[in-house]
Amino acid sequence: MPCIRCGNPKTIKAHLLPQVFCKEVKVGTSFASMVNDSGSFSRTQSGVFDKNILCNECDGKLGKNEKYAAEAFRLIRQKSVGNYNGTALLANQDKEKILRFAAGILWKYSITQKEYGRIDLFGFQEDVKRIAYEEIEIPTWFDALLFRLKIHSNDDGVFAYRAPLPDKLDRVRIYRFMVGGILFFVKVHNKKMRNDPTQQNWLSQEDDLQYVIAPANMFEEYKILKDLAFNSEPLSSYLDKQDSISKNKSSS
Repeated sequence: MPCIRCGNPKTIKAHLLPQVFCKEVKVGTSFASMVNDSGSFSRTQSGVFDKNILCNECDGKLGKNEKYAAEAFRLIRQKSVGNYNGTALLANQDKEKILRFAAGILWKYSITQKEYGRIDLFGFQEDVKRIAYEEIEIPTWFDALLFRLKIHSNDDGVFAYRAPLPDKLDRVRIYRFMVGGILFFVKVHNKKMRNDPTQQNWLSQEDDLQYVIAPANMFEEYKILKDLAFNSEPLSSYLDKQDSISKNKSSS
């Protein structure tokens, strides 16, 4: 199939979630497994890619904001160490690049195959693509809320990544995904939230890059993985084995 954006007949293995984020998640000394909705898992070193959606040039244009976001999230993780839960700001960051990064993730998942987790952006797909490729100004119906999820006070790591899936806040459609230790809630809807306790925490509300530090155990991204680790025998065995290998290497 040709590139969905430009029609170039030569496509590449385009990572749906950027490889840099997938490689941040480790179990012991090994890259973590990829778990699907049924609880089954497979070993992966770089996440999921689709070789039938984008050419090298079109994928590379998205990659610029992906690299920018990866560095910003590292800074957020470092700055959040030891900090109490609540709202925090990261100065001297380009929020527009973060929003366009989020648009790129959602758009790629809207054009991939169903087996890779395709999502429906409804009537917003074309404009989300144009946001991602910096072809239009960011509209008011597109916004993002960022959470830095921490397992403990001094946590500076990444325990999981998660592909986008649809959700709702109040009556408004959002998409949630997790990369780089940051959970995204992305608003893609022209309705306004009526009773939104997070209203002041969305990116559109501050000049600086705003995020919320929160305990990981309050969110399903952590709860689901914790439950799978304990209740899926194959996954549990794999995690125990990687942990044992890591301890042996440390003691040798």
